[in-house]
Amino acid sequence: MNEKIPGIIVTGASGFIGRHFVIAVSGKFRLFCIARRSQKEAGVPEKDRTHWLQADITKWENILRIFEYVRDHGGADFVLHLAGYYDFTLLENPVYEETNVVGTRYLLELSTLLKIKRFIFSSSLAACKFPSPGRALTEKSPLDADFPYARSKRHAERIIKEYSKKLPCSIVRLAAVYSDWCEYPILYMMLKSWLSKKKLLSRIVAGKGESAVPYLHIKDLIKLFLRIIAISETLPQLGVYIAGSQGSISHIDLFRTATRYYYGHDVKPLKMPKFLVRPGLYVLCFWGWLIGKEMLEKPWMSEYIDKKLTIDASVTCKSLDWRPTPRFHVLRRLLFITEKMITHPNNWTFRNELMLQRVAYRKSTMIYDILTELRESSVEKLVNEVLKPENAARFPNYRKMDRDLLKWYITLNYQLVSATVRNRDRAMIPNYAQVMASRRFVEGFKAREVKDLMFLTAKTMEISLLERPEFKDSKQRVDDYIILTAQLAIDEFEDTYEILKSYPPEQVTAVDTIKEISGSDDLKRIVHQLEDICSDSLSHQLSGIF
Repeated sequence: MNEKIPGIIVTGASGFIGRHFVIAVSGKFRLFCIARRSQKEAGVPEKDRTHWLQADITKWENILRIFEYVRDHGGADFVLHLAGYYDFTLLENPVYEETNVVGTRYLLELSTLLKIKRFIFSSSLAACKFPSPGRALTEKSPLDADFPYARSKRHAERIIKEYSKKLPCSIVRLAAVYSDWCEYPILYMMLKSWLSKKKLLSRIVAGKGESAVPYLHIKDLIKLFLRIIAISETLPQLGVYIAGSQGSISHIDLFRTATRYYYGHDVKPLKMPKFLVRPGLYVLCFWGWLIGKEMLEKPWMSEYIDKKLTIDASVTCKSLDWRPTPRFHVLRRLLFITEKMITHPNNWTFRNELMLQRVAYRKSTMIYDILTELRESSVEKLVNEVLKPENAARFPNYRKMDRDLLKWYITLNYQLVSATVRNRDRAMIPNYAQVMASRRFVEGFKAREVKDLMFLTAKTMEISLLERPEFKDSKQRVDDYIILTAQLAIDEFEDTYEILKSYPPEQVTAVDTIKEISGSDDLKRIVHQLEDICSDSLSHQLSGIF
């Protein structure tokens, strides 16, 4: 292995836990960060030993490319599998199976191929049924809750137990993880209500206020992960651990502590009887539907009023020689959370609203997945359109290309737009457009022909999406993702052509010294980069490719 620094593969690196972990340990390990979103969008600084691999772990071909990349960059010693899907609808969704089960199996296969020293999996205490009054969940408690997320985690843990016969594995069942900015959706929604200064609503606590779950500060969770890595060789082949503070914290305790810190005096709660909560949640959801805003609060939540998800993590603390830091206890840390809410209200709201958006399957991810599904048929349709006799004047130079080369140029346009949808980052478009315009200019293409192909590609993508029932009422959003991106490229084409027209002839000739694409194989390689990994760095590579 090159360098003597351990390598860690971190999935879900752009999520709340993954982002905090990567930032905390950057420089101490070689990190291979796997995420759906770009490094820029995730807000993770670039570091020498941090490799950002943007990929969908539910696709086996992506896993193989990740394997090759990690192998070629020194290999890895550990996998920290944080990627997972969860929403608050409690409805069946194929993404649970694809991400939480299939994705986990693929990561286990990857770990086997790379001869990983230990596979660390983030499970959840939320997948366990609430214990009987006076009882507590332990490391031996089953994942026996019966809703889609719980079933997917139970299935994933079963698969891990199978693989543990040949691969050391640790399962970590997480409590409610929060930071000094809060960043835990349910706690955020409660604080947002209690600290809103609305006379009645801000005092409401559901039921008797005895609803309770265990919490854990993100810094303590990172210490737990690092402890497992540090003593990996002494741990059993398979171990289940609980990441949470002993017991549980009730809503009434959170209310009293948060309001005292925020207002500077005690506030008397208004306890809403359980029989009134469920109708109230239905009204809230209906109001959200009317205003077009998805509400986090759901009627099913009323079933858990005054129930306690109490834990006993003493076995974990003893076997790992780890324990939560007293000053990071949620009731003490509410002082930090409320202080940040007061002193940095915009940042506090932004961070937490961003967390709410990430709970559900993002529309941009759905668009990207459908575009990927439609790519082959759409590109074939575009090739045929360019080659129609009536388009001879519109695409004279593209029509002279070998059909396979034309196909991959169109695929490159298509995938560039798709990648910006997935990344929500158009940074690579100007670079691509400048390089492509320079090449086309030297080859004798008119600006209009280059622009028309990009526009035709975008319109075909848009029409294909709007024909799908899930995007029936999403024309504005599709336009924002697809047409605006194409317009950015088109404007850059025009700017580059205008600049090149002002160059002396010898300078224009010098543009021709840029490395040429030898054929469709080069284009395929670029498209694959855009599909899977390292697409953030692609904009820096384009000028050396064309």
